[in-house]
Amino acid sequence: MEAHGSRQLSPFSSNPIRLSWREWSAAALACIVALYLLPTALPAVGARLSRPDYRLPTELSSDYWVFEGLAEHSHAERQAAVLGDSVIWGQYARNDDTLTHHLNSLLGEPVFANLGVDGLHPAAMAGLVAYYGGVLENEPVLVHLNPLWMASAEQDLETQGEVRFNHPKLVPQLLNRPASYHPAPAEAIGAVIERRLPFLSWKEHLKIAYCEGMAFQEWTLENPYALLPARRGPDSFPSDEPGSQPVTWRERGISSQNLPWVEASHSYQWRSFRATVELLESRGNRVFVLVGPFNTHALTGESQPRYRALLAEMKRWLEQEEVPYYAPPVLPTDLYADASHPLGAGYRRLAKDLSSSPSFREWRKSWAPDRPRTGRQE
Repeated sequence: MEAHGSRQLSPFSSNPIRLSWREWSAAALACIVALYLLPTALPAVGARLSRPDYRLPTELSSDYWVFEGLAEHSHAERQAAVLGDSVIWGQYARNDDTLTHHLNSLLGEPVFANLGVDGLHPAAMAGLVAYYGGVLENEPVLVHLNPLWMASAEQDLETQGEVRFNHPKLVPQLLNRPASYHPAPAEAIGAVIERRLPFLSWKEHLKIAYCEGMAFQEWTLENPYALLPARRGPDSFPSDEPGSQPVTWRERGISSQNLPWVEASHSYQWRSFRATVELLESRGNRVFVLVGPFNTHALTGESQPRYRALLAEMKRWLEQEEVPYYAPPVLPTDLYADASHPLGAGYRRLAKDLSSSPSFREWRKSWAPDRPRTGRQE
């Protein structure tokens, strides 16, 4: 056996480098630091968040890394965040015809940022705020409550059978998870770890935004002659155009529906929404809730009383908790594209009614004087 410095080399083995426990510790520490610094050094490339009326592209709805960047930008621009699902995003409207756009037009400056996310039901919103919305602490936040998520047991995620739904990674994985959600142990543990390690969230961002939803190794096999997926990114997906054809619900052939509606006291989605409001308020956010407006023109006479009972219960809780809110009257029938989404003209009407409501005016007065804008949108 031959000595090499102070170390003994074993015969019949590969011994170019042998690390001591101190060297292994230093290597592990260097890897951990790199995993935390890499996402900071290489953030979402190409996302022009400063352009007017930017909204998270539908293709990136599950890219929570980009959502976090959008929230950081709204914070830096001293804008109030508007949270919600595709109703806020503007499923049947251009990005310059959404609720946030029309509110900003009425106010004469870009006061509100569109943080709507396609398919963001209340249970997912609670997770998004908890794990990716920390930068919004102490900010004014307008939260949209879409009653559609309480329209049936399936929408409410309280059926015992398996139900496919959006954003499963955002709902509780171990305790208090929806009755309809049955993840594999590895899937649940992976989702929990991803929420807490920025590197994993950033890695998922690269997968969604640049690699067509595939792992990098899989992408290289599908694209063997491409060096890097350089032509993709957050800004290569369209967000300016409507997500669906902007025609009325009658033109779409939707008939009146006898929705069963879940009672508020038994609704998982309603409990999740209340938890979101409570979390935001615990962080110092000045919360305002916009309820609906749901398209009751599309409900049968049997379904409407059940909906009104649910709406009354939700309003009662908001009043008890002294959360400012506005529940607008139903819009004219031809301003809806389906059960819950207005068309562009509907958003224009809604923005006018909302901005002139006493509750909204009082809420905005409570924070607007303290928030001079420090930048400008390009």
